Amino acid sequence: MSDFDDANVDKDLLSQIFANDIPSEEEDTVKDDLFADSSGDIPDLLAEEDLPEETEEEAADDQEVPEAEEIEEPAAEETAASESTLPAQDPAEASEDVTVISKGTSINGGISANGSLQIMGSIDGDVDCLGKLYIYGQVSGNVSGAEVFIKTNRLEGNIDCVGELKIEVDTVVIGDVSGSAAVIAGAIKGNIDVNGPVTIDSTAIIRGNIKAKSIQVNNGAVVDGYCSLNYAGVDLDDIFEEK
Repeated sequence: MSDFDDANVDKDLLSQIFANDIPSEEEDTVKDDLFADSSGDIPDLLAEEDLPEETEEEAADDQEVPEAEEIEEPAAEETAASESTLPAQDPAEASEDVTVISKGTSINGGISANGSLQIMGSIDGDVDCLGKLYIYGQVSGNVSGAEVFIKTNRLEGNIDCVGELKIEVDTVVIGDVSGSAAVIAGAIKGNIDVNGPVTIDSTAIIRGNIKAKSIQVNNGAVVDGYCSLNYAGVDLDDIFEEK
């Protein structure tokens, strides 16, 4: 016996309710008509014949790849012309003409140089240099140069410098010194006459009079002499004269 036989339900009513869910023959016929076309081939919506044909110009544009812009190099004539407009460099300025008296070389007599001069050996005589003069060796004689740099044990002779004079530490000079500026860190036994500034470093020892435009004496320096600022451009008599 089924469950519906046990339930107290009107069987005719149930039959009417479920009758609506069961498709009738007419409904089957309609559904067959709707899907009748689907039994055939499904139309290809993306068929090639339905797509718009691409023109040859458009295809060529798609295949073309943009090329990098080429930078035009200047012609050789233009490059040569631009180089010729540059100012020519003076060979004398590019490489300074320097004469070197090497270590172990001894000269008995005076020497003169039109350019710069470096003395590593020893000279017994006067030295006249129109350029820069560097003395590292032994010199016994008067010395002159456009700029003078001395770093040696001992130099006996007067020093005449057109530009700046530098005397390094542990250098002993026996003679008078003149120039337009001086920086002294060594020892000098002689008078100093400089029409510009004089700097006396803390390691300097000077026995002699100093005449300059300005004098700077660092703490520790030893000066045994008279210091005068004669080149300072100040008329002392006019200042102290009674008016």
